Amino acid sequence: MKFHFILNPVAGRGKAYRAIKYIRNLLRNKKINHEFSITNSPGDATRIASESKDIFDTIIAIGGDGTVNEVMNGLVNSDAKLGVIPLGSGNDFARSLNLSKDIDKAINVILDGKISYCDIGKVITKLKNENNEEKFSERFFINGIGIGFDATVALESQKIKLLRGLPLYFAAVIKALLKYKTPNFTIKLDEFITKSKCFLISIGNGKSSGGGFKLTPEADINDSKFDVCYVDDIGLFKIFKMLPSSIKGTHKRYREVHFSKAENIQIFSNNNFVVHADGEIIGKKVNSVEIEIISSNLKVIHA
Repeated sequence: MKFHFILNPVAGRGKAYRAIKYIRNLLRNKKINHEFSITNSPGDATRIASESKDIFDTIIAIGGDGTVNEVMNGLVNSDAKLGVIPLGSGNDFARSLNLSKDIDKAINVILDGKISYCDIGKVITKLKNENNEEKFSERFFINGIGIGFDATVALESQKIKLLRGLPLYFAAVIKALLKYKTPNFTIKLDEFITKSKCFLISIGNGKSSGGGFKLTPEADINDSKFDVCYVDDIGLFKIFKMLPSSIKGTHKRYREVHFSKAENIQIFSNNNFVVHADGEIIGKKVNSVEIEIISSNLKVIHA
């Protein structure tokens, strides 16, 4: 077996960078046939993975959900297997794979090589650039899409430098609440259409997002469906009341919370909205998104 490890040094606020020496020594001591690459800029992981997919049996993303997203974008429609060593701030997709944050345990999982086929998603966004011109962009994702408040939190979290995990996202929630304005959306889930002023819309392939918020707790990465959670416009008191339950995945009991499953999703608004894919912002002034599931497209290694 040949392994290619791709490490994002800025993942986890530098946690991945600090682990480089330890990981490289561990791989040598285990006599693993491998290559080790360190990314320098956004897009590097996708390029490296794409160049490696026909040479190596397994490509391993070392970092957080953003690193996993970049690597998997380079592996779409290939036979290469995706492995993950979760050293990011959120590590939500790693939770769906039942992976440990312990480096030794994560590498042992990769060597054990338990494989599942994983669904992925394709998202097409229509947005306006700085000159107010319409622009379309397309990319793949593996864990989920966040629209509205969910994405605004992801945007604010990028500005906070000293925290990680749930403390980081709680701080980002507070910052986002101070500036967020709820858009009116038209949401099409397969043949079902609804119009609503939504606080947030979360499209989950994985169970959690935002570093552990279980917004789509019943999602399954290989059931050929997205789980969709959308929340009506709610006030500050209800937001703070619902936060603990959204971590546990028990927020379904609130009448303002709606769940559905869908293969194809379209979301429109006359208001600009923010969108994230796997925690990475893909649009700040988006007018519409089209999302489709691609079943069993990627081989992933899980515990």
